[in-house]
Amino acid sequence: MALNDPLSIQQINTDASSATPDAVEEVLKEHYYRVDPAEYFERRLWGIVALADMRPDSVKWDLTDQASLFGQFQSVLKDKKFALDVPPGDTLSSRTMASIESYTLMQHVIETALRLFVAGQERAAGSSPMTKLLNMRLSSDLRNPIKPLLGGAARHAVSKVMFPPELHHEESEESKQDMQRHLDFLTAWLTFFAQFYSDGAYNGAQGNNQLKHGATVAPRDDLSVVLHPAEQPPTTLTPEEWNDAAAVINAESVSYVLQELGNKGMAPGLSLRTDNSDPATNLAISQIGISIVRSLWQMSQVVAYPHTLMNYDYDYSPLPAELFANTERPPRSITQILLQPAPKPTKPTSTTRRKKAPRTQNR
Repeated sequence: MALNDPLSIQQINTDASSATPDAVEEVLKEHYYRVDPAEYFERRLWGIVALADMRPDSVKWDLTDQASLFGQFQSVLKDKKFALDVPPGDTLSSRTMASIESYTLMQHVIETALRLFVAGQERAAGSSPMTKLLNMRLSSDLRNPIKPLLGGAARHAVSKVMFPPELHHEESEESKQDMQRHLDFLTAWLTFFAQFYSDGAYNGAQGNNQLKHGATVAPRDDLSVVLHPAEQPPTTLTPEEWNDAAAVINAESVSYVLQELGNKGMAPGLSLRTDNSDPATNLAISQIGISIVRSLWQMSQVVAYPHTLMNYDYDYSPLPAELFANTERPPRSITQILLQPAPKPTKPTSTTRRKKAPRTQNR
């Protein structure tokens, strides 16, 4: 592949020093603390708000303006026909699109906060969480270490991560009270995040996994669309079933298919799951998560650079109960079994046997 061709990789040859543990750690720290990860999520959050509230006629696309992203986008595509002022299809509105983007942002922020929490469980003075984060490759690398957040020792587990021995802060009575409220806030939300993420609890990660790939997902603001497969009309719902479902899914929603595992030797069944996905509530939870990501990142910096004065931003409100008191559209789901697990069909076995060759006598 020629230099500067698409997908080419240029290797810069320098006299690199040996990767001693101290040298590795210094490089990782310099890389990790260059940009606050919370800034990335904040940009995404406000981009979702801006796109959802943007009027169709508020932006005038100028094909000749090569300083604009639209102009550059158009010049790369050359003669390709497109119209950004016309939605590509009739499935998504600005609201339902915001419900998808806010759902994926919420899940992304939640997973990042949990990963930083897990990385903080094993850190040592002078080290960043980067090595631990790079080695979290398996689902179990995250799901197992967050289990303490689901039990009675959650506050203790959070305190060990957020208030390490390396931390020296103001010792006034007011500061101590603020830190206790901050600890209550962190414990309540990290517990909520663990419940949201864990496959044994709400299992919200499954929705995001399908959303980000556009797989079997139906974003809708019409409840009747998502309660049944396409071939089953919504008229099959009784008034009681309709009222029960409408009380749960009372906002924009996303639907996706999940496998229903059976006993050993059974083929998995299928269920349709529909999640409430109110953009405003999703973004509010995301904003809380962004605050916690920033706190975890800043506290890891305190440990990575001991005996160095650092700023620490912290929140202590709203707590989950306070936030959900302000919305009637929290994350919640309904599921519908489409296909029950069934015995796997037996594979045909070969009955052909090798025929014995006839004996011959030597004469």
